[in-house]
Amino acid sequence: MSGGSWCIKGGARGYVTTRPVEWWIGKERSMWLLTVPSGREFESSVPRGLRWLFPPDDPHFLLSACIHDTLLEHGFRQAFADSQWFEAAMSEHAPPLRVWLAYSAMRTRRFALWSLGRSPINI
Repeated sequence: MSGGSWCIKGGARGYVTTRPVEWWIGKERSMWLLTVPSGREFESSVPRGLRWLFPPDDPHFLLSACIHDTLLEHGFRQAFADSQWFEAAMSEHAPPLRVWLAYSAMRTRRFALWSLGRSPINI
């Protein structure tokens, strides 16, 4: 799915899928296939101060954002959605160091908010 040919920039949230997106949870051909429908809006959010390192429009991370948003909106735990963000980024051949840095920042932020009582236990 590399390059974002399955989505376009637009919609209220930043991106819209142009065709169904399939993602195998766990491993390819597992018993669990997540299908994101065509026309699904999603966002690629990055804190403003980190956009120089992680541009929201980077095609390496668009699939990750789509899967992550879909899982969160279907009530899955943040830790699980974050893990699938990581797996999708790696499957798109994103630079491994950038993937690890972004994932670590995401998890650290969630833990910090939780420890300050600003986030539910769903970390």
